[in-house]
Amino acid sequence: MDVNKMKFLSVANKSLVFVLSMSTVFATAAQAVPRPIVPEPALRLHFASHQPKYTVKQLPSGKKMKLHFVGPLIFADGDQALLLSYESDFKLDDMSKLKKEVEEIWTYFKQDASLQGFKHAVITVREEPEGPAAKTARVKNFLFEQKDTKWSCLTDPDVGAPTPEEDECDKAADFAKDGKFEEAIAHYTKAVELNPKSISALLNRSTAYETIGEHKKALADLSALLAISPNYVVAYVNRAWSHGRHKEFAEALEDCNKALAIDPKCAAAFNNRAAVYNDLGQYDKSLDDSTKAIDLAPHLAAAYDTRGVARRHLKQFQQAIDDFNKALSLNPKLGEAYYNRAQAYKAIGDTTHATSDEAKAKELGFKKE
Repeated sequence: MDVNKMKFLSVANKSLVFVLSMSTVFATAAQAVPRPIVPEPALRLHFASHQPKYTVKQLPSGKKMKLHFVGPLIFADGDQALLLSYESDFKLDDMSKLKKEVEEIWTYFKQDASLQGFKHAVITVREEPEGPAAKTARVKNFLFEQKDTKWSCLTDPDVGAPTPEEDECDKAADFAKDGKFEEAIAHYTKAVELNPKSISALLNRSTAYETIGEHKKALADLSALLAISPNYVVAYVNRAWSHGRHKEFAEALEDCNKALAIDPKCAAAFNNRAAVYNDLGQYDKSLDDSTKAIDLAPHLAAAYDTRGVARRHLKQFQQAIDDFNKALSLNPKLGEAYYNRAQAYKAIGDTTHATSDEAKAKELGFKKE
């Protein structure tokens, strides 16, 4: 991508939900891992009012970020990137401090760009105008590009260079993509040895443990993560998912509620709670929560699948099928959506489509737990 494209960017009309999960590899396995940050909508990129709007979000380190916008960025030639625009307390000329701040944000943001399928990402740092006559914010753009699985900063090569800990996480991610979770765990463990407070390593190792049936170890990693960062919503969301898989429904609901107490706009928590309500047979509650998840994160395939299950049990069969169709349009490899759509087809007597969907679910490796 030509860095000069940055001169001709525009923001798409619809905000894209941003995932602070650092769990790119396991996004499908951890059904509702996405942790949305929903910014104030319809903000202009380069112009600020005298009292600029922003949403204060806390990074896992405890640092607070004045978030102005997260969403898709459209270049003049139609190419797209994921944009995060925030307001810094540093002057743009103070590059040493600014780079350190951007590094911390990029540690999490790069995983979200990958998860959303973007090959380019932009962090726009805003320095708000001072004085009543000033109308335009100063900005500095950091443009990132992904090749294969590696990201690099095109505008400043010093930003985003991997640390030894991140190298181990990258190696682990490569093994996990191939289904080699034992090897992935070994490298995540090395990352934790290098940095015992590595949120990325602990989070992804927990999901790897859960994938191979080491439930207690998965919970231990998530609890360790929460000891480091007590308000880290993703850890509650993932722990709820882990509890739910083992029918520990009271614990799952408690973690979903904790996540929503911290972030009332967390689509993943609504989706996970809806899934628990499905398991408990409380389908009206599931329908309500999964609809809230979809309203907050229209891209979240798992939420449509969850709502489809609720609607099937409520005998809203065509609406259920519509939801499963939407889930599969967003994620064609979501095996459970094929399986669940098959059950809806069976309910209306369409055995042909039901048989086809069950075969596709099996082909994708989905097994009903």
